[in-house]
Amino acid sequence: MRNTLALVLSSIIFLAVRDKTHAQALDLKRLLKNGGVRVEREDGSPIVRYRDTESFVPASILKVATTFCALENLGRDYRFVTNFYRGDSNTLYIRGSGDPSLVSEELNQIALKLVTLMPHIDRISIDPSLFSPDIEIDGSSTSLNPYDSKVAAFVGNFSSAALMRRKDGSIVSAEPQTPITPLSRQAGLKLRRGSSERINLGHSWEVGTQYGGELLAEFLRRAGASGQLRVSVGSIPPSAKKIYDHQSSKDLSEMAQGLLKYSTNFTANQIFLTLGIKKFGAPATVEKGQRAMTECLTQRVGWQNFHIEEGSGLSRRNQVSPAQMTQLLKHFEPYQDLLNVEDGFAAKTGSLRGVNTLAGYFELAPSQNVRFAILVNSDVEHSYKFKVARALREHLRASSN
Repeated sequence: MRNTLALVLSSIIFLAVRDKTHAQALDLKRLLKNGGVRVEREDGSPIVRYRDTESFVPASILKVATTFCALENLGRDYRFVTNFYRGDSNTLYIRGSGDPSLVSEELNQIALKLVTLMPHIDRISIDPSLFSPDIEIDGSSTSLNPYDSKVAAFVGNFSSAALMRRKDGSIVSAEPQTPITPLSRQAGLKLRRGSSERINLGHSWEVGTQYGGELLAEFLRRAGASGQLRVSVGSIPPSAKKIYDHQSSKDLSEMAQGLLKYSTNFTANQIFLTLGIKKFGAPATVEKGQRAMTECLTQRVGWQNFHIEEGSGLSRRNQVSPAQMTQLLKHFEPYQDLLNVEDGFAAKTGSLRGVNTLAGYFELAPSQNVRFAILVNSDVEHSYKFKVARALREHLRASSN
């Protein structure tokens, strides 16, 4: 009897210690510092919640919302279409569509097609009128970082270039598929000698547009086109004849997967602005994108009391709650396969100075998935979001045993 009583007491003590340990591991006020969290079951019932209805800066997890609204309103199979026209004086006219995927490989394919239709080109004129000029995305700056590239209706390589400045001062391309152009050579002078880096080429939409034209001109030369191939920006005259419609080789679903994996701010905001055009017509403006996103998230997801400033998460004016993010994730489940998987979390990360976020899904038990959102608005290390996520997962798995 005495042995049995001792065993029972030791078991009670063990369980008390274990529960205390779990409670300490889930000291959410300490763990989150300034932030909120929500973990919920598939039916939406909460398992863990802390400040989950308060609004925080989401950083790049906002891209889940941009992706959702784009896929719902444009469709997974949507492709951007860039129009090409032949005009007088051997002029090739281009009407940009906001396609964010006009990288070197895509521009090379376009050139190979165009040279068969127009082998002699003296001038390339780009019509940027689908987007309003001088669109400013809140949160971007004038740095050389590629994530500060300016949006525009026609842009090559995200308005950025991988460049190398040799020790003798000469500038060359740091990627074999991309030729050097006058603009990229000029931008490379900002690099230290003996260094290489991918940099933002300019702080205006005109620079990105001009660079896209210069890249296309180089690929046309390589494809055998003759002529001066001078690049400018201008309107398409009524007399110009359409010769080619180029559909992006990637559909929106494929673009979205890359966007979520690499967190490309330029792509997110090109899509954000395209949503505004889809709903309210051209030209694209930030205000139209905001209205389109707000309408989508209100009507399709049920969000209330939130603010969308832009589509990438760069702006600190963006405000959402953990509960709104898990509500979105419930609707996002048909597109869950587009999320990157790291350490067992199918999720999107977000980071700004003083902002650390993570939202997605993880398996609590076999065939039992949960949705979660972690929004920390304090200065912590870049990987802190995963530290919090692992602590939550370990606690919940231990508690369920």
